[in-house]
Amino acid sequence: MIRAVADTHALIWYAYADARLSLTELATFESAAAEGEQIGFLAISLVEMVYLVEKGRVRVEALDQLLAALIIPIQF
Repeated sequence: MIRAVADTHALIWYAYADARLSLTELATFESAAAEGEQIGFLAISLVEMVYLVEKGRVRVEALDQLLAALIIPIQF
């Protein structure tokens, strides 16, 4: 089940453990992971992250982390 939908900033801030991610957002990410739920995001977030990596504003590891999370099998 999808717990919430995150925007690009939230995904990046979570990947970097950035303090700009609110405590509520952090708790949502963490509780979803602990309970086997998912955080959704829009496809445009992938495009935005690739753009930010190409511009040197985001390290490629943040994109790699997101892509690795997509490999986890979905359970119905």
